[in-house]
Amino acid sequence: MLRWLAEAALRLYPKAWRERYGDEVGDLVAARPVRPRTVADLLAGAADAWLHHRRIPGAGPLRVPLAVSLVTGGFLLWFLWRPGLGDLSGVWARAAAAGPIAGQLRGTATSLFVAAGVTALLSLWQLGSAVRVHSFHDQAARTTARRMLRTAGLLAVPVALVVVLLLGQSLGQSLGPLGTAITGGFFVPILMALVLPLPLIASAVPAFGPAVLAAGRSLAVAALMNGLAWLAVAVLLVLGQASPAFVTPVAAGALIGVSMTALVAGRTLARGRAGAVDMPSLSGTTV
Repeated sequence: MLRWLAEAALRLYPKAWRERYGDEVGDLVAARPVRPRTVADLLAGAADAWLHHRRIPGAGPLRVPLAVSLVTGGFLLWFLWRPGLGDLSGVWARAAAAGPIAGQLRGTATSLFVAAGVTALLSLWQLGSAVRVHSFHDQAARTTARRMLRTAGLLAVPVALVVVLLLGQSLGQSLGPLGTAITGGFFVPILMALVLPLPLIASAVPAFGPAVLAAGRSLAVAALMNGLAWLAVAVLLVLGQASPAFVTPVAAGALIGVSMTALVAGRTLARGRAGAVDMPSLSGTTV
């Protein structure tokens, strides 16, 4: 657990720092026991590296790491979730008065959010199949497979929590019809962010490139369904004459969620395409 946290902390450093010092510090961390103090020092060093970004040789424009963006977005969605679901009964009553279209939109939004979450999880099956095939023949693949397995074990609990909360609210109807139509939009992006580390780890092995690309396409489909679900929610809010106090946290959650899913899908597709392009030169065959 501590070693995984140390590796994650190294990925928080600016890109220019990682390119210049990352391998050296990574080898140093791998060669020694990892203690809580080690992780704390790495996190403090990452903060210092960002504060003094311009002093790093070869540093370019300041860019926020993907991990920081996704973690920040996840926390914001979690905090916006309950405020975003306030005043549900009044908004739904006014929307339902518009006729059957309200129920159809609610069902569409709920189904799309759930389908997006399921599609994101199924993308891992594509990776798992490639790992099982290639890890028997290649040492680098076996090493990466073990790293993926450790990471999957660490992520299993938060992923299960998100799935339980998503399905519990969608199927339990505890938030009412409008609540079930909105809840998935706050949880699906977090679920996709938790899925992302596995294809990124797999992309280190060129043989996994096609599987990473396939997973990226599945995540892109999930991101598209998430966006379409929010469009259905937007129409419901218009029909329900939602107040600005209600719309603001929901709109903020939608913007953050759509951005997060696009980032996850885009990064996975980019890594998959890079791996697929590298394969011919490495294997001498056409992919």
